[in-house]
Amino acid sequence: MWDRLHLKGEGWLKHTVRSVKFTVLLLLSGMAMAVHALVPFLQQPKFLRARSVADYLHKEMDKRE
Repeated sequence: MWDRLHLKGEGWLKHTVRSVKFTVLLLLSGMAMAVHALVPFLQQPKFLRARSVADYLHKEMDKRE
């Protein structure tokens, strides 16, 4: 069931924009990983590497608390 308190304090638009940003980042990171698996010598850009994505997500989630 949908929880209306999920959006508490931030509003629907801000929540949607943040969610889309996270989604695009994770999709790009996944595609970069797939390309790297097929072409091992082609390295992912630093901002799409797993550690950088994890750090970014952690930093953004800490801002919400």
